[in-house]
Amino acid sequence: MQILLDLLLFYPIVISVFWLIGTILFFVLREVRLSRKIDKDDVEGITFIVPCYNEADTIKETIMNLDQLKYPKKEIMVVNDGSSDRSSEVLHELSSEYDFTFIDLKVNRGKANALNTAVESASHDYVMVIDADTLVDDDAPYYMMQNFKKYKNIGAVTGNPRIRNKSSLLAKIQTVEYASIIGCIKRAQVLTGFVNTISGVFTLFDKKALKDVGYFDTDMITEDIAVSWKFHFAGYKIQYEPRALCWMLVPETFRGLFTQRLRWAQGGQEVLIRDFKNMLKVKNPSLWILYLEQVFSVVWVYSIVATLLYALLSTNFLDYYFYAFNLNLVFLSAFVLTFVNIIQFTISVLIDSRYEKKNLLYIVFLSWYPVFYWLINAVVAVIALPKAIKRKKGEFATWKSPDRGDIQQSNQI
Repeated sequence: MQILLDLLLFYPIVISVFWLIGTILFFVLREVRLSRKIDKDDVEGITFIVPCYNEADTIKETIMNLDQLKYPKKEIMVVNDGSSDRSSEVLHELSSEYDFTFIDLKVNRGKANALNTAVESASHDYVMVIDADTLVDDDAPYYMMQNFKKYKNIGAVTGNPRIRNKSSLLAKIQTVEYASIIGCIKRAQVLTGFVNTISGVFTLFDKKALKDVGYFDTDMITEDIAVSWKFHFAGYKIQYEPRALCWMLVPETFRGLFTQRLRWAQGGQEVLIRDFKNMLKVKNPSLWILYLEQVFSVVWVYSIVATLLYALLSTNFLDYYFYAFNLNLVFLSAFVLTFVNIIQFTISVLIDSRYEKKNLLYIVFLSWYPVFYWLINAVVAVIALPKAIKRKKGEFATWKSPDRGDIQQSNQI
């Protein structure tokens, strides 16, 4: 029993230290050497694909941004995925003003289906997938394309998303998250050889690689996680490009954030279930470590819940010393975890501040993040597993557009 308790207490601390070491090594060995110089003479063509479902309020900004990008060889495609709002009408109006291909699907069949429709008719060998609330930095496509020229067998290059709307506490906490923990994890995973998931909001793909793995899975609730693992099994690598920036909107209500994270958790677990048989054929230790870490993170959450329930049912609340000992142990573990997390987040934000210096101001919100991160992700992991097991495979995966926060108060580039 004591061994189980020790494992439950130290697992998140060990993982945090692992990510931190990986981030530092990535920065020292690779990131610090990255140049801001860009060769704009020899570029490959890119098709920018924007899937759109009920995005009438945000799609114009995104199209304007893509139209203004100075990247010379580009094609813009916007796919309306059977929206129930005015998205179709707005896009018809914009098509007379801006140069883009408009695909108007009448039935909502999910983001993956919309992407597949566009990818198959894309003119260029590389496709960049962008969410309909996203603004892309002018230099980002060049930086991402450099990875395809520098490294072999690359399936995708994922970028470094930033937060546009930072007016609320939840948005500020997510600013810390994207500037620290998400970038931190991707930096560490690049060094181990396998990035768990590309960023669905902003990624550049090799069209041939997408075709080789059968494109995006239309029956998976998170197409980005699913296609990432298809790349792993097919031998394609995923690179993380910290210099490639984009700006996106994040949920600013607890309900919106919870719904988003629940979908992420369910999608990740669907992939773990789907790919179990594929993993039995894998002989690569690095991929096994990544897979087992994802599995154990779910097991850890359920074990924590079971342990707390057992402790609650077996505790003699009249025995002061027994009660005080267990309470002090929980407080001590929480303190150590929070302390390690704050060190990890602080170093990660300092490294990431090369790209957005004002994020240093949000370090004051670091103390809030461990609570939100571990609590919300623990709860959604518990709820998501039954949903992942029960959801019928083979059906089109659809969902409502996430909470975009206060669009009017969003920060502009």
